Amino acid sequence: MRTANFFLILLFLTAMTGCGPSISVNHDYDPAFNFTTLKTYEWLKITVPEQASELKIKRFMNAIDNEMTAKGLTRVAENPDFYIAVQGLTDTKLDVTNYGYSYGPYYGPYHGWGTGGTSVTTYEEGTIILDFIDTKSKQVCWRGVAVGTVEPELSAEKQEQKFALAATKLLSKFPPPAKPEAK
Repeated sequence: MRTANFFLILLFLTAMTGCGPSISVNHDYDPAFNFTTLKTYEWLKITVPEQASELKIKRFMNAIDNEMTAKGLTRVAENPDFYIAVQGLTDTKLDVTNYGYSYGPYYGPYHGWGTGGTSVTTYEEGTIILDFIDTKSKQVCWRGVAVGTVEPELSAEKQEQKFALAATKLLSKFPPPAKPEAK
């Protein structure tokens, strides 16, 4: 099961390398959770299948680590405050464009009235989910979801740029604002 999940993560990492400014993100969190207690984290261990690109996985994790460091959080090997679990998947999407109808003569090999047309193309859309799991309660306290279009043929430098952009957008609302204390 872990191998299958990790293969999906690899597919998404390939997808995220192609995501430009059109990365869309959503966030959710437990409003009762006290996020000010979180100072340290660690990644949940997953088995990497043979077909996975360890370089892409490292690039993505490094981008997330850099964002976490910028937010004042520290990755530790023992006794973290929370774990980061990652899941990913890709889905084939259709893009249908209807050109409508054309009224009137047009010029070309067939003179006469045109009927417009429709073009159908497919593309891959990737989704990645980051869950932050409180080590004490073993419950998810925060979730970030990023969705983008796959463009797998990018250079290593472009991949790093895209992963950095994805990490920045994905973690833009972490931690959530503190609740005002009741008086």
